[in-house]
Amino acid sequence: MCPPGVDQTERSPQQWLLYAPELAQRYSFTEEGDGWGTDFNTICSESPNYLNAWDILARPAHSEMKSAPMKTEGRSGRFHLLSNELIDMILEYVTEDPVDTMALGLASERFWYPVSQQIHNSYLKGAAPWANTKILLQGSYSTTLPPSLLESPAVSKVIEWDGSRMPLSRKLFWAGWEFETTKTLSKVEREWRAAAMMHKESSRIPESRWDRLQEQITTSYLFPRDQNWLLRNLTSKEFISSASPIRRNTRRSEKSAEGLRFEDVFLMKTLWTTDPPYEQDGKECDASVWARHCFDIVTEAIHKTEGGYGWQDVTAEIERDVAAWKLAWGY
Repeated sequence: MCPPGVDQTERSPQQWLLYAPELAQRYSFTEEGDGWGTDFNTICSESPNYLNAWDILARPAHSEMKSAPMKTEGRSGRFHLLSNELIDMILEYVTEDPVDTMALGLASERFWYPVSQQIHNSYLKGAAPWANTKILLQGSYSTTLPPSLLESPAVSKVIEWDGSRMPLSRKLFWAGWEFETTKTLSKVEREWRAAAMMHKESSRIPESRWDRLQEQITTSYLFPRDQNWLLRNLTSKEFISSASPIRRNTRRSEKSAEGLRFEDVFLMKTLWTTDPPYEQDGKECDASVWARHCFDIVTEAIHKTEGGYGWQDVTAEIERDVAAWKLAWGY
C-alpha cells in the first residue's frame, strides 16, 4: 500500500473529463451522470451519443417562438373568461415545476399558449450553457495545465484546498469530478416531454392533436437546417463552417463515414493530456492549442452581424487535421 500523498493515478486506465472549471461544471458522457469508465475511443466514435457539442455551445438562430393554438374544441370551458393578468398570476405560482406547468397547459386551450411561451423561454435560457467560457477535455494522466487556467482565481480556489503532492493538473482533474453536471438543452427538452407524457392519458387529447402538440415542444426550430452554421473559437478568432462540401454532417445526431462533425473538431482541438501514452495501445494524445479556449456555435448570419473583424476561416485546415486524426485512431 502506498503512503499518503503518493499519486496512484497511472495505476488505472486514463479517464477523461470535459469541463468548464470557471463555472464549476462538467459534462456527463453517460446517462447515469457519473462519467466513469469513459473510453476515449468510445467518446469519439459514439458522439453525439456521448458528446453533443450543440447541446453546450449552440446559440439559437432566432428568438421567435414556434407555437400554434391547440385547437381542442370544447376544452376551454369557462377558462376563456379568465383575464390575462389572472393567468399570469397562476403561471407565476406553478412555473418552478414543469410537471405542474404542463398539467395546466394541457387542461385548456386557453392556457396552452402562455405555457408554450414558458417552454420556449426555458429553451432560450438553457441554450449554449458553455458558450464563451473556457473549456478543457482533460486526461487524468495530465501533469501540467494550460497557463491561462492557472491565472483564473476560480481555478486557484478549487485546487488550493488539496494539500497532497499531486501536480496541480491532477488536483483540478479530481476536483472536477465533484463539479455539478451541466444542464444541457436536450435535458431541458426531455423534462418537458416527460412532463407531457405524465398527463397524456388524463388530458384525453386525441392522438392526432397530441402529435402536433409534441412538435411544438421540440427545440429543433431554434436550429434550422437550411442555414450555414459556424463553430467559433472566440479566443483565437477562428471558425469552422458547415458549408464546406465534405462537411455536411454538422447537425446534431448526424454522422457518416466521410462526414465531419463539430464534435470531431471539438474533441480533437480541446484535448489536453501528457505522457505516458494513452492507455496501453502506444498512441500518444498530444495537448491541443485550443484547450482552455472559449467557443460557441452560431449561424453565419449572426456571425456577420456581431462578429466584427479579424476572423480567420480555418475549415480546410481543420478538415485535414481531423481526417488525419481519425485515420490514426481508426474512426
